[in-house]
Amino acid sequence: MAETITADMVIHDVVTKYPATVKVFHGHGLPCTACAVGARESVAGGARTHRFPPEKLDLLVKDLNASVNGEPISVAPKKAPVGRGIPLTMAPEGEDRKIKKVIAIMSGKGGVGKSLVTGLLAVSLRRQGMRVGILDGDITGPSIARMFGTQGQPSKSATGGIDPLTSKGGIKVMSMNMFLEHESDPVVWRGPMISSAIKQFYSDVDWGQLDYLLVDLPPGTSDAPMTVLQSLPVDGIVIVSSPQMLATMIVMKCINMVRQLKGVIVGVVENMSYFETPNNERYEIFGPSNGTELVTMTGAPLLGQIPIDPNLALLCDAGRVEEYYADAYEALAANFVSTLKIKR
Repeated sequence: MAETITADMVIHDVVTKYPATVKVFHGHGLPCTACAVGARESVAGGARTHRFPPEKLDLLVKDLNASVNGEPISVAPKKAPVGRGIPLTMAPEGEDRKIKKVIAIMSGKGGVGKSLVTGLLAVSLRRQGMRVGILDGDITGPSIARMFGTQGQPSKSATGGIDPLTSKGGIKVMSMNMFLEHESDPVVWRGPMISSAIKQFYSDVDWGQLDYLLVDLPPGTSDAPMTVLQSLPVDGIVIVSSPQMLATMIVMKCINMVRQLKGVIVGVVENMSYFETPNNERYEIFGPSNGTELVTMTGAPLLGQIPIDPNLALLCDAGRVEEYYADAYEALAANFVSTLKIKR
């Protein structure tokens, strides 16, 4: 007699031990078993995620146990969809790639403005007529959705994948915050689940035709950055730092990690380089620029030195980052595009 399956058991553990239960989940309309993220939830949690009627949860559990014991179940069993949760294989340069360039924005250091640089780079590229998407890889501390004012949950696409939300300016966005009931709910996951979510955001989302997919990464040199560099077809990496020597020292760890994983750094950005008053007085609040040192460390060009601007902070908080305009950010995008053309 098999053990009794309960609603608090993890879906992955259930289907691993009892493969026949996969068809039961799908018979009830729950695709969790084929989802790299959802399979790590409990049976009850997966049911909630897919808005499964609470009153039918007991019937689902009953059918799971019946399937294990070779007894009849109440629904027609269905096979799991094929290929879900597996990173896409991108066509080589020159062929019809849906996503022409995948660019990761990294630092190693928290608080230097990776998400800000990602967002404003996307905005500037979009103003140039580019088709742009942002994959928010900071699963436990996402901010991209708030910055762009994208609200609501992504819907299922016509092909069975996930449709990303689109900002007012036409930028496609995928972020973990879109799946939370409350914006402030924590995502308490271990490394493997975070890595699985990042891969799923890439492979299961119907990004469509894009010129650039920007991947905003969390700080550090652990699971998330490794997943992106090893599992996604990254064409280039932008390193973000700030003038503070402590930040530069930690960013060096990120640079060394990229080198170990054979990544290509296409440029560096120094954020919070200075503050300019209305009278055009310039103050280097975090000390003199380390831009030259960053260029020496990476062998990549300095794409921009970004000032501190309180107006930008207010627009980001209000979800209106696309309304911001400043010469420094337009120069950043122009230098970025020029650098990639040279590297081709």
